[in-house]
Amino acid sequence: MERKISVSELRKAVEEAYAAVEPISEGAIDPRNLNAAAGQFGISVALTDGTVINKGDTDVKAPMGSIMHLPLHSVLFSQAGVDAIVKKSGKCPACALGKKPKGLAFGAHGIRAFSAVEPTGDPESKWNLYENRMIDMAGSAPELADNVYEKLRDEAAENRTAALLEENGYTLYDKAELSVDLYLKALATGASTEQLARMGATVAADGVNPATGKIVYDGELSQSLVGLMAAKGPHKMNTPWLVKAGIPAKSSFGGTMLGIIPDVLAIAAYSPELNEAGVSVKAARVIMEVARRLDLSVFASARVRIVAD
Repeated sequence: MERKISVSELRKAVEEAYAAVEPISEGAIDPRNLNAAAGQFGISVALTDGTVINKGDTDVKAPMGSIMHLPLHSVLFSQAGVDAIVKKSGKCPACALGKKPKGLAFGAHGIRAFSAVEPTGDPESKWNLYENRMIDMAGSAPELADNVYEKLRDEAAENRTAALLEENGYTLYDKAELSVDLYLKALATGASTEQLARMGATVAADGVNPATGKIVYDGELSQSLVGLMAAKGPHKMNTPWLVKAGIPAKSSFGGTMLGIIPDVLAIAAYSPELNEAGVSVKAARVIMEVARRLDLSVFASARVRIVAD
């Protein structure tokens, strides 16, 4: 069973959803998001044929936060395979890895993920692999927010993040200090909604960047990347989000959110004001609005296809 949606219908849904959500004035900007301006709001939709629909502040580069797991795990899955990375992550019944210490200011699993990137002991090469993967997926270079990066580093130093990981025997595959620093750098790297939507469209198109035609990674890995998004989801909102929106998504403390429907599209939205869970109020709402207006869901029985007008 297949259901067709025209590009004009999609564009109309984006326009209407934006208009409905734009007046909302709820939430607060994360104090670590130093470059944000209140009231900024944008949404981008990228299709697997390269078409992009933009509305609002779609060129503002906000910190990627947890969305960085998408390019990071595409590198990890490419290097070692999905099964090996699941075991290294400690997320399997037979895994017996050190438990994360209490009181950490940052995500231990994200730090562990960066520690698993090869080559070991070479932060420059690790970062180059990650950065190049971001560029290949997004089609252009994200931008490191130096002031945000420095703030995160100061917070990690005050929290003794690297020391806590070492003292508690938390399993890492490279030096703690090196891994923490790369993780913080990834959190602070900024991307616009258009870049994020293009990145998501590369995943939706089985590892081929629709805009450039470049094969970025083995297409079989896309299902695992989308599975990762569905399993982890937006910060502290995973289950209610997936049930209500029906679109696997990741969010950032910077106010961005990225959702992906395989073989169809990716949708990214930005607004710096966050709810109590740390998720952008407007970004979450506008993605749900677009999904509702077009009846989009990865759980729907009908396969959706976007067609030209």
